[in-house]
Amino acid sequence: MFTTPRLVAIALCAALNFAIGNIVYLVKLQIYLDSIGTILCALLIVPDRTAAIVCAFVAGLIGVILSGLLINPFLPWFIFSVLAIVLVSALLTGRAVETFRARPLPVPAFVAKVVICGIVTGVASAVVSAPVVVYLFGGVTGSGTSFVVAFFLKTGQQLLNSALLSGLTTEPVDKTLQVLLAALLYRATPREFIAMLAPPIPSSAT
Repeated sequence: MFTTPRLVAIALCAALNFAIGNIVYLVKLQIYLDSIGTILCALLIVPDRTAAIVCAFVAGLIGVILSGLLINPFLPWFIFSVLAIVLVSALLTGRAVETFRARPLPVPAFVAKVVICGIVTGVASAVVSAPVVVYLFGGVTGSGTSFVVAFFLKTGQQLLNSALLSGLTTEPVDKTLQVLLAALLYRATPREFIAMLAPPIPSSAT
């Protein structure tokens, strides 16, 4: 499962998560952009769905651990959110790989699949993340979305409802952007590298 090309893909995707996610965290935007590499890793390896789930989760895990140790101590607690993103990416978004790489680009189908996959990924992430935000951190995680939670609290919502509404407001937009960026990176990946990530063909017995 962990061939050398797949290990390279995991490392590159984890680095992508770390770099972009932490830039967004430090400037306090109301989005995350910290799972582009996780989604991309699943797309690259998705013909082997089991390997896609495992490798994408490892890439996401490495990214959140490094970020937690160096910049954002809240992030490692959202490991189940990473798992939710991985599962949606491998089982749903991965079904769109032919559209993502089609030439010429079928724009309506491309946009539709990016939006649908992004919304589903965002809703799944929001539902899984909300209890962590509330019960571990009291609604404050240091990211820009804490301002959105505060806004819903000001409207009279309970803390759990505020965290969930915040997630359902920001996560679909964030994850749609992430699916779009991952799809464009997947589209730009050389065909030869994707072929190297394919499951090995068993040799026939002689």
